[in-house]
Amino acid sequence: MSVQPVTRVWLRNKRRLLDVQAGLARRRFRRIRNTFYNSLWSDAAEAVGAELSRCPNGLVRIRKGQASTFVDHSDLMLDSAITLRLMANKAMTFDFMAETDLRTPAFAKFMLSTIEKAEAFLAGQNGPVVVKPADGTGGGRGVTTGIRTVQALHAAARHAAGFNQALMVEEQLVGASFRLVYFDGEFIDAVRRDSPIVVGDGTSSVSALVKAENERRLEGEEITALSPLILDQESRNTLAASGLTASHVPAADEEVRVKLAVNENGAAQNHVVRDDVHPSIIDAGARLVKSFGIRFAGLDVTASDISAPLGQGDTIFNEVNVNPGIHHHYLVANRDRTVDLAPLLLNRMFETGAGTITL
Repeated sequence: MSVQPVTRVWLRNKRRLLDVQAGLARRRFRRIRNTFYNSLWSDAAEAVGAELSRCPNGLVRIRKGQASTFVDHSDLMLDSAITLRLMANKAMTFDFMAETDLRTPAFAKFMLSTIEKAEAFLAGQNGPVVVKPADGTGGGRGVTTGIRTVQALHAAARHAAGFNQALMVEEQLVGASFRLVYFDGEFIDAVRRDSPIVVGDGTSSVSALVKAENERRLEGEEITALSPLILDQESRNTLAASGLTASHVPAADEEVRVKLAVNENGAAQNHVVRDDVHPSIIDAGARLVKSFGIRFAGLDVTASDISAPLGQGDTIFNEVNVNPGIHHHYLVANRDRTVDLAPLLLNRMFETGAGTITL
């Protein structure tokens, strides 16, 4: 057997091992996630004068009078299963969004068998690209950013294909990442989500700092994140763009961005910016989520200046999420600006009857 096939098999086995390790790391955070949402819904039910009980199948029932709603972490009863399936298919929603008059990312759909489509897309870009599964995932799983070479493209595609055979490649956007939340088209809140970082102590490597950060998230007195920070190909690309590796030892107080994708950041990297979003962006987002018929929506937007009018701040509408993570609006650095989203949602649902059953 030649060296090249042996090397390829070794790399494939290494990627599988890393994926297993990442899965085990996420499993360790189930307790943190359950603790956070159990407390959130218990407090929210009390705030709206409702009763909370736990069902044998894991759902949480919140009852007020004869009306009941059921929740599971941040999943609510507002949007249909068909809507969830539709919006989980990123390729389909990108196609629909591209038909609007809003600026959306350039992208191409492909599979491993048609990876030449992704190669052609990469060749036509002036900067790096992102590869992700086109359907059935969330939370940044299977996503790789900072792709500049065909070799990196193939590695990212194989990684993403482990989650779904349908794949996407898109332009890597420049600007800050924002999550805007809407209920029935009404704007409720916005959070700027910055990339996860570690801060050097002068003696520890980046990988050691990431390990320490994950232990703090698991064992700290207060909850700051519901998922671990994973060193993966996406983080290796991000570090390499700064000329670094995971073995780099940052100076004391030196900040190192571990990855571009914001899904694994902590509270220190989330900032409430509800009052900073320009009305034209809010209105455009409302039109978009209402056009999809989504009741509880989280709209991901990239912008260099979220306070600038639409068209002046390089605003790009990236993705529409159904049942967006509520924790993003609580685990923030500037807690004095938070909106208590959970009881607000319950009040709207009980007042309107949306997402409830009457018994």
